[in-house]
This record gives sequence, C-alpha cells and structure tokens, in this order.
Amino acid sequence: MKNTSILRNMMLTGLMLLMAKNQVSAQTGYQITGRIADFDQPSVAYLYKFTEKGRELIDSTTVINGAFKFKGVVQHPLSAAVQIKKVRRSLSLFLENENYQLLMQSDWKNKEEIHGGTEMGIKESYETETATLSAQMREIAGRYDKLPKEERIKEGEEMNALNAKEMDIKYKYIRKYPASLAVLNIMKPQFEVMNLKELQEMKSLFSPELSYAPEYKKLLKLYDQKAAASLVGQQAPDFNLFTLAGTSFKLSALKGKYVVIDFWASWCTPCRTANQKIKPIYQQYKNKGFEMVSVSMDDKRNLWENAVKKDGLPWIQVSELSGIKNSTVAQKYSVVSLPTVFLLDKTGKVIAQNISEKELEELLNHNLNK
Repeated sequence: MKNTSILRNMMLTGLMLLMAKNQVSAQTGYQITGRIADFDQPSVAYLYKFTEKGRELIDSTTVINGAFKFKGVVQHPLSAAVQIKKVRRSLSLFLENENYQLLMQSDWKNKEEIHGGTEMGIKESYETETATLSAQMREIAGRYDKLPKEERIKEGEEMNALNAKEMDIKYKYIRKYPASLAVLNIMKPQFEVMNLKELQEMKSLFSPELSYAPEYKKLLKLYDQKAAASLVGQQAPDFNLFTLAGTSFKLSALKGKYVVIDFWASWCTPCRTANQKIKPIYQQYKNKGFEMVSVSMDDKRNLWENAVKKDGLPWIQVSELSGIKNSTVAQKYSVVSLPTVFLLDKTGKVIAQNISEKELEELLNHNLNK
C-alpha cells in the first residue's frame, strides 16, 4: 500500500513537471489573436515572413466570424505579415515570441491596430516622436512637386533641415537599440543612397546580432559593393568635357595640383548648400596648388547655367548635360547619388572620397601649407 502511494506521488510529480514544461514551452512562443472588423464570411488567414528570397508562408488558419489565431515559435524576430483571403488586405508586423492582438479592417479608410511585441513598441515610439516632422515634410513635399526644378531651392532647404532633425532621431534610436530589427527597417530605405563612409558607419552602429536578418545582409552587401567600387588609392579616371563657355576641358590637365571633383546638379539642394561652404576654402587655397571641378548632372543647359550664376561658383564647371543615369563620367566614378566628392593628389590619385568641408580644409591645410 505504501509503495502504491509512493508510485502515485511520483506519477503526480512527473505529470506536474510535464505540465509546467508545456506551459514554459507555450510561453516561449508567439500567439497572434486577430479580428477583422465588419467581416463574417468564412475565410483563411495567412502568416508570412519576408526573407532574402521574398515572401514565405509560415502558417495558415481558418477565419471564423471574423476571428483567427496563430501560434508558433520563432528563433529570432522576423519581418512578417498577416493576409486575409477575400479581404485582399495585409498587416505587417515584427514577429517575436510574444502575444499580439490585431484589429484588421475590411474598409481601407479605417485604421488598423497592432498591440504587443517589443519591436512593434520601438517602431511605434519612433513614429510618435517623428510624427510632427513627417507631417511637415509631407506638406513641403506637396509644394515641392508642384514647382519647376529651378524654383525648388527654398523648399529643398526646408526639407533638408527637417531631414537632418529626423536623422538625429534615427541615430538616437540606433544607439539605443543597436540590435533592433524595427530600427534596422526604419533605416533600410536609405541604405541604397548612402555612400561608403555612411554605410561603414551604419555597419559599425548596428549589432552583428542582426546577422540573421535579410535587411542586415543587404547592408553588408551594399557596403561590400561600395567598397569594391571605391576609387581611393587609385588613379582618377580621366575625362574630357565642355565648360559653360563651350571650351574643352580635360581633367589630366590639372596634374600637379590637388583637385576636388564635385558631382552635383542644380536641383540638388545639399549640393548647392555644400558649394557655398566650399567657396571660402577655394578662395583660400586656389593660388596654393588647389583647383575644383564641378561636374553637373543636369540635362538642361539653362538650369545648369542659372544655378552656377546664381550661386556665384568661381571654379571650373563642366557637364555632359545627360543627367546622372546617362552620364559616362558618373559611371566611371560609380556615382549614384549627389553630392559625391573626390579629392585628388598632385599625381591624379584619389586620396579621399565624400569628405566634409571641414575634412577637406584640414587635408588642404596639411598638404599645401608646408
């Protein structure tokens, strides 16, 4: 009898441990509880993840009376989406082993809701902090798009000032959450237009813990591509273009001087702002073995000429008037965004790329004031 009691207690203990283990397992997974407003048709809900190959199905479940539920486990946060058959709507989220409550709408005019998830909380915090800036940028963008290219400078400067404020907030979030998939996705749209120096900074700020994420792999790939295309340490490709005066200019004619090659355009507000900062540097060093060449990526002569005159640019101005996409010189220098700046030494070798005005002045001071 005593042995039977001991055996029963052991079985109960084992059962309790098993139940506890199952509860822990359940707590380590995710649970998505969803509802579709004003929708009572039988349907199917699909849960997708986004990988380097594209969208992949994780799970599917039936929708009953507008409600559905997903359960599962993920190894790390994922960029995911829930899509409802017949509704033709999807709701994006960052999927972690946490609980989520979703409210989806069958009417596009109504706002959808996502509650739950650490990464979703980070995203919501960022969007709240930048909401006013975003509204201001939309208002300026509306005015900007209605104006001719040559009249967009004021709006462009306003937009740049707001972009700078937004970027400060982005950097704050990267430093606070270096391993956050949400913050990585916030920055992702800008990776394509970043230069090597900027991509290197992104690479150093984001944690390698994100190495599982396609977005992080894309960052590394872009960095490697830009590093491979970098001309630093190489001889600058020669070119022969026409100046505003219609005379032929050859880059190799400037050998023996330190030279800045500046790729810009009349419609590029950051370019024109940078040119004003460079003007006093040019005046200081132009007679000490320094020259500047601005290569315009404009495709209309009047826009190019008007910008040069309005900004009072005293150095060499050349262009193919082909636009950036069709410029053979831009292709030689792997230029895909503006402004892009190269500094050449006296032998015509590229010694720096995409440096600030302060860095340029320091280099010229070091090399020309000996």
